[in-house]
Amino acid sequence: MRGLLLLMAGAGLIALGFLGDTEDGTRTAAAEPRPTPGTEARVMTADGEASTSLSGDEALTGPAPALEEPEAGTDEQAQPMQLVPAPAQPEAPAPAPQPESTSAGRADGPSQEPSAPVFELVGPGEDPVELGQTLLEAWIGRSPAVLGTYVNGVAKDTIPEGRRILVAAFWQAMAGDLERANATRASLMDRTDVTTAELALLDQALEPQAARAVGASRRRAGPLELAMRMCLLEERATRFEASGASAPARAADWSDLIHLELEAPWAPHREALASWAASLRTAQEGYRLSAGGAWPAHEVTVRSGDSLTHVRKRALKERPALVTCTGLIERVNGIKRYIHPDQVLRVPTDLPNVLVDLDARLVVYRHGEEAVLAWTCGIGKEGSDTPVGSYVVGEKLEEPTWYPPNGQPVPFGHPDNALGDRWIEWFVDGSKTSFGFHGTNDESGVGQRVSRGCIRLRNDDVCELFELLPVGARVVVQP
Repeated sequence: MRGLLLLMAGAGLIALGFLGDTEDGTRTAAAEPRPTPGTEARVMTADGEASTSLSGDEALTGPAPALEEPEAGTDEQAQPMQLVPAPAQPEAPAPAPQPESTSAGRADGPSQEPSAPVFELVGPGEDPVELGQTLLEAWIGRSPAVLGTYVNGVAKDTIPEGRRILVAAFWQAMAGDLERANATRASLMDRTDVTTAELALLDQALEPQAARAVGASRRRAGPLELAMRMCLLEERATRFEASGASAPARAADWSDLIHLELEAPWAPHREALASWAASLRTAQEGYRLSAGGAWPAHEVTVRSGDSLTHVRKRALKERPALVTCTGLIERVNGIKRYIHPDQVLRVPTDLPNVLVDLDARLVVYRHGEEAVLAWTCGIGKEGSDTPVGSYVVGEKLEEPTWYPPNGQPVPFGHPDNALGDRWIEWFVDGSKTSFGFHGTNDESGVGQRVSRGCIRLRNDDVCELFELLPVGARVVVQP
C-alpha cells in the first residue's frame, strides 16, 4: 500500500513536469532547463513529503506498483528489471526528417554487437523512434525518471506540446492516478498533434484495469502508438499472471508482447524478452503444452498394440496437412511412459514452426502464430553470418558427430565437439544447407556472435526443441 501511495504521488507530479501556468492562467509546456545527464532523480523528500521542485529528469519520478519502499537513507528504488535509460545527447540542431523505412528500422542482415543507438525520425513531423522506446523502457523498468529525463530534457524542444501532454496523461493513467489523468486528457481536445489511435489507447488506459480491452494489432503503427499498446499489454499480462487468470489469456498476451517487440523499430530489449519468455513458458504449460488445454487438435484413439509412432502415422493419414512428431504428441498429452488401448490422444492442428530473430538473439517455437516457448541463442560471428530466409527441418540427430571444415570428425562427448547434444538441420528445396540448430560445448557463447552461421542453443534448450519440432516444420530466420 505504501508503494502504491508513493506511485500515486509520483504520478501526481508528472503534470508539474510537463505543464506550467502562463500569466493568463492557461496551460503550456513547462520551460525547465535541460537536466545534466546522469542527474539522480528523487520525488520524495527526507521527511517523506512529495517534492514539488522538479528538474527535467525528476518530473516523472515515482516508484512502481508492487515494489518495496526503499529503506531510510537510500536513494534508489529496488527495480524488478533494470534497463538503462536512453542517454542524453548534447545539444545540437534537430535532424532533418528522414523518409519512412520499409524495414521498420532494422538494418539488413544480422546485427553487430549492440552499440549506442542512433535514432532518426520515422517521417516528416513524426516522433523519433526513441520516444516510443523510452516510454516502453520506463514502463518495463517501472522508472518514470527514465521517461522524464527524455521528455523534459533530451527531447524537450523537439516533441510537440500535445504529445508531451499525451505521454503525461498516459503515464498518470498507467500509474493509477485516473482523476489527474482524466483532467490532463481534457486538455487534448481538438488538438491536431496527436492521433485518434493514440487517443484511443489513452482512453483504454483511463478505464479501470479490469475493463481495459487491449489487443495486439499487427497493423503498421507509429512508435508511440506501438509503445502505448505494449505497455497496456505488459500491464495486463503481469496482472493476469499475479491473479492466476486463465492460461490461454496469459499465453496470448505474452505471445503478442514478444511478437510486437520483435517487430518494433527499436533495438530489442533482450532482458525484457528473456523475462517475458519465462512468463510465456509458465502460461503455456497450462495451455498449449498441457493435456487439459483447450487447444485446436485432431483426436486419435489408441488401438491395441499401438506405439506413439503408430499414432503419429495414423494422424498423418487422417489429416495429411498435419506436421507432427512423437515427441510433440508425448509432450502435449502429458504421457509419462505408456499409452493404453482406447486412450484418446490429441495432435495439435496449429502447425509447429520456429521464428529466429537474429537481432534479438531469440528462438521462438510457435504453434501457428502463437509463441509457445522462447530461448536465447547464439548466432553466426562476423564473416560467418547466419543467413536469413525460410527453411524446413530436414534432419534431426541425437548425440551428433561434428565434422569441422578441413578437420577430423569429432565424436559426441568429446570436449571439442561444438554441436553439443543435438543437431537439427535446415533444408531448402529438399537439399541440405549445412545450417541448423545445435547445442554447444561452451554455453557462455549463447547470446553472442560465436558460431559459423548456425543457431547455437544451450543443451537443455536444444533437447527440448528437438523433441517438439517435427521434420518438415518451417523455420524463418529474420534479421
